[in-house]
Amino acid sequence: MNRKISMIGRHLIRIKVLQTLYAYKKEENPDFKVFNKELEFSFKKSYEQYLMFFLLLMELRTYAERRIEQIQDRQIKDEAAWKRLQKLAANRVLAQLEDNAELSSLILNEKLSLEQYKAAFKDIFKTIVDSEIYDEYLAGEDSYAADKNFVHTILVNIIAETELLFDSFEEHSIFWNDDVDNVVSMVDKTLKRFDEKQDGGAELLPMFADAETHDFGYTLFTKAITLWDEINPYIDKSLKNWKQERVAEMDILIMQLGLTEMIVFPEIPIPVSMNEYIELAKWYSTQNSGQFVNGIMFRVVEELKKEGKIKKIGRGLIEKQ
Repeated sequence: MNRKISMIGRHLIRIKVLQTLYAYKKEENPDFKVFNKELEFSFKKSYEQYLMFFLLLMELRTYAERRIEQIQDRQIKDEAAWKRLQKLAANRVLAQLEDNAELSSLILNEKLSLEQYKAAFKDIFKTIVDSEIYDEYLAGEDSYAADKNFVHTILVNIIAETELLFDSFEEHSIFWNDDVDNVVSMVDKTLKRFDEKQDGGAELLPMFADAETHDFGYTLFTKAITLWDEINPYIDKSLKNWKQERVAEMDILIMQLGLTEMIVFPEIPIPVSMNEYIELAKWYSTQNSGQFVNGIMFRVVEELKKEGKIKKIGRGLIEKQ
């Protein structure tokens, strides 16, 4: 059975838990409830960024309409200038976003606005209208498919590459850098599901696919803390001639978290967990951390399996051949 697609999947959850665990371990007297709420808040901010991209796309069409009106109201009208914006103002996919009742409700409930991103938005709008991508769009066929392809292209090639937007988002969310690739990918996946005949284009992705996915992050964070003293000696033993204080702190955190996952979630195959945390080590720690974490975790996993502390069931029994 295929797992339902959601905005926040297990890969992003692991990143969020790792960041929260790092902050937790840095505190002298950490309050678990405070950090658990911080984890919840980081999930919420990721979903807000997902909605913000749609809000930005919606505003492109609205802003094009306003610009047309402003140009037409001038005493000396630049006909070429307002006609150039007509196709953007008439984009069917962007219009569907405006008509999407679910999106409008979420934006209203979360009190989201582009007010603080005005400079970045105007920069994006000008870049789009002046681009070769827009020239090709104007010269192409007038169809829903063309509108949809245009929105995908500007999302991936212009909006997602605008430094000013990133700087603006980063000022208002410390989570932005770690979310951006995932958020853009999920916005694009949502747009690919848009149908001309469906009101509002398509349903938005939920924050979590199901209660199991939602609970995965909180269980992983909780167990990483409660099992810390049980797992840490295994890591220490496998370091052989190394001492933990000589090992990158993030490497220890990543191994603790990875081993916690393998112990606590019997349905997740060991290779899946191993690969996830090796990638996290490559991304968040040192240049050699991926290989180092791989070697240490492999030795610890073999020992924990022999002792019966790692037991897999169902899909979790799948191993690389």
